[in-house]
Amino acid sequence: MLVLLLAGLCAASGLPMVDDADDSFVPLRPPVLGYRIEWSAGRDEYRLVRVGGEKVLATGTQEACEKTLVERLESAWGTGHPNFAFATPGGLQFWGDVFWFAGWRIQENVYTGHYRLLDPSNVRRAWGGREACRTAFEGIRVREGLRLEGEHLVVLVHGLGRTRDSLNDIQAALDRAGYVTAGINYPSTRRTLAEHAAQLTAVLDRLEGVQTVSFVTHSLGGLVVRAALAQDGAWESRLEVGRLVMLAPPSSGSAFADAVDEFLPAQILLGPAAHELAMDEIRNIPSPDCSFGIIAAGGPGSDGWNPLLDGDDDGVVSVEETRLEGADDFLLVRGLHTFLMKDEQVIQATLRFLETGSFSEPAEAEEDP
Repeated sequence: MLVLLLAGLCAASGLPMVDDADDSFVPLRPPVLGYRIEWSAGRDEYRLVRVGGEKVLATGTQEACEKTLVERLESAWGTGHPNFAFATPGGLQFWGDVFWFAGWRIQENVYTGHYRLLDPSNVRRAWGGREACRTAFEGIRVREGLRLEGEHLVVLVHGLGRTRDSLNDIQAALDRAGYVTAGINYPSTRRTLAEHAAQLTAVLDRLEGVQTVSFVTHSLGGLVVRAALAQDGAWESRLEVGRLVMLAPPSSGSAFADAVDEFLPAQILLGPAAHELAMDEIRNIPSPDCSFGIIAAGGPGSDGWNPLLDGDDDGVVSVEETRLEGADDFLLVRGLHTFLMKDEQVIQATLRFLETGSFSEPAEAEEDP
């Protein structure tokens, strides 16, 4: 009976299953600023450990270890500068998310290098150094008992010049379907593709409370996820990669980006990642090593919307530029690049692919005569 109870606890918490007679400790979640909380199934006990020296600092209940962790973090790092809690736009092009949990996020300013902690309503709750913001969050986590409501997280990554709000419609549909969702902000016009991928990898490395991670992307976001998956982040040893849906990705680069690449205002507004879309190196990013599907948009006719592009297109990316070898499914709809993620047909197809690995609606069973 005890074995069954422990198995249920492991499944619910995402912890690895160990034998009930084993008193070995396993990490409860990724390390936090040099500290780690561990759990032993055999002892039914938690402990707080300093990473590196592996010195045990506290033992007992999870709550007791978490409180000790917060006390030690606050002693070492404080909780940031004096803060006036005010609503923010949430990021725009000057902030990048480096940590996410239950709608809370820590962001880095691309120009000043300082950090801030935002709550799910985008209200600033702390600011200063990264360590101080993380410390402030850990205190809030313990006081408010923050938890995730599911084990399958869908990470949404927006396109060039946009923010996570551009994917709100798809995110709302995913929430209704029972997924945990995280819309990630990155300063798409201010940094290179490699820097965007490194930022996303940092967020994934710090994820906790989930077992499976899937992705939904728009435009440049597809390349960011592909580049992050190619980095073999530490998170991939802990979490299962589910499925990936890419909306209008410039999979092989962008002829339109190439056409405006020498135009100085475009260089200033769109930044280094847009310049990279005009380079052949984009084709060197490996195809994702997971199940993925692509949704492309075309015009009212075979010539598309944009005369600068060959063949059918969505006004920004040609249909052929979206294609990528290894895709499990491909769907072409009529629409424009900018509004593709708001199309109800696209939203429903995205949900189906995440569930089944196909954009197609399931065939209705024939009734017996």
